[in-house]
Amino acid sequence: MTFSDLQMWLTFGVIALTIVGFSLERVAVETTALASLFLLTLVFVVFPEAFDLSSPLSFADLLLGFSNPALVAVLSLIVVGQGLFQTGALDAPSRHLARNTRLPPSAVFILLIVFAGALSAFLNNTPVVVMMIPVLMSLAREQRISPAKLLMAMNFATIIGGSTTLIGSSTNLLVAQVAHHEAGINLRLFDLTAPGLAIAAVAVPYILFVIPRFFGKRPQEAVKFASGKQFITEIVLPEGHPLVGMRSVAGLFPGLRDVTVRLVRRGAAIHLPPFEDLELQPGDLAVFSGVREDLARHGIIKPARGERGADTAGGGTHSVGEAIVAPGGRIIGRSPAETGIEQTSGINVVAVERRGRMSRQAFSEVRLEEGDVLLLSGTDASFDRLRGSRDLLLLEKSFAPLPARRDSLRSILIFTGLVVLAATGLVPIAIAALGAALLMLVFGCLNIRQARRAFDSRIFMLIGASIALATALERTGGAQFLAEHLVALTEHGGPRLLLSALFALIAILTNVLSNNATAVLFTPIAVSAAAAIGAPALPFVIAVIFAANASFATPIGYQTNLLVMGPGNYRFVDFLLAGGPLTIISWLVFSLFAPWYYGI
Repeated sequence: MTFSDLQMWLTFGVIALTIVGFSLERVAVETTALASLFLLTLVFVVFPEAFDLSSPLSFADLLLGFSNPALVAVLSLIVVGQGLFQTGALDAPSRHLARNTRLPPSAVFILLIVFAGALSAFLNNTPVVVMMIPVLMSLAREQRISPAKLLMAMNFATIIGGSTTLIGSSTNLLVAQVAHHEAGINLRLFDLTAPGLAIAAVAVPYILFVIPRFFGKRPQEAVKFASGKQFITEIVLPEGHPLVGMRSVAGLFPGLRDVTVRLVRRGAAIHLPPFEDLELQPGDLAVFSGVREDLARHGIIKPARGERGADTAGGGTHSVGEAIVAPGGRIIGRSPAETGIEQTSGINVVAVERRGRMSRQAFSEVRLEEGDVLLLSGTDASFDRLRGSRDLLLLEKSFAPLPARRDSLRSILIFTGLVVLAATGLVPIAIAALGAALLMLVFGCLNIRQARRAFDSRIFMLIGASIALATALERTGGAQFLAEHLVALTEHGGPRLLLSALFALIAILTNVLSNNATAVLFTPIAVSAAAAIGAPALPFVIAVIFAANASFATPIGYQTNLLVMGPGNYRFVDFLLAGGPLTIISWLVFSLFAPWYYGI
């Protein structure tokens, strides 16, 4: 055995250990990724230099994954998505979609996921997933369900949809180019449609009705900032406020189903529920009760008056947090306005919760008592000034950013520009995403601290380590070795067995290598294998396309898997458990359908 052969087998071992480590999660994903890089460094750098042997990889080659355009694209897109979330840009259309349709929420989700899959047949699925993530996140928050139940299903639907036409993904086009060069095969736009629809007929029901059940008991990330406390607050409605013009129906305001209107004061007149044909107007003083998330979403929680002009990009982003009125505090017996908190700290007391008791008096007339929970709004600097107060006990874990709604139009325009550039291919998606992330910061849609929090170290290390593993597998000839032995083992079993075995091997490797690398590597192998047994090359080329696209079982299998990993709070093993069966479904359906359809 030569040293090169030894390096190949050691690479197989490192890949196996890494996948086991990612799946078990006994240690952090970052630690497993770092350990795999260290082992590869020993195999390809330390040992060869110590014994003066040649090596196909240098230390710089192993680290190239951390400068890969795919890594830049994924992390930049995550920052863009965080900007949309922080500004609440898609909250209003999501509420409109959820509330003004006659369909139940589950039907709305199904239609959106199916729409995303159908759209991916004619657009690259990366911009489709980028477009759908914030929409589904907002809808999940609106319906108070976990985004994990929706995002993976949507992502897998786009991968399935992208496999049904030649232009559905870059993988399809790459295989078509290589097949034309190797065998003179000219794939047309809809040559993939029949096997693609056969796979979709079985895969889509699994995606829609089975995958969400994997995450049925997961904590609801979409509402994790909501404490459940029912706060009471008031606001004088200004011109242009989204609540102005809302009219009561049957005593209630149908557009405020998750918030209770307790009182409306208009001049000297006071209106109490049930409200008879009352339309909210500018200048009305309205008293509301609800959980903090719902109050913020409707624009009822507002920043302190002295902080509204703060520079968002420079750290003036508003947050909401809770504080308890301390025993013996000087603010006991005072109204919120009389506490002086806003004048001394720049903090706005926006709501109060009193042991579950609610009254119909105006918020400004409430007299604070020991143990009251106040909902506060302000900048990070304002909260820092308040931390020394002995009148209030800040609940640190209750803090969450307040959507910067004045920046929502900017974030939508930036996001729209990104989708257009990515969909048309005018610039590479990595450059478009990086530019969009920069614009989100420059125009104050989120600040550096929020962008840093959106940065997912798991994704960073996963991509870097995975590209190093894939490079090692290619440079050592490991992928070629597996393909040649597969052909040797199955060529006497006929074209059907070889076709099925080839699909299985590519489907496994595409979840370890990148799908494009796997497709380019195996297309000439598939053409040669078909020629060796006297079978037509077309079904084998088609098998490469569908197998390379069956990248469901790991987050590193496809770029969009990584895009939904952070927002959905998925683990490595989640993809294995939910996506593994989908890979098997694709393999079984193709193995049964393709021999009949292509007559082999």
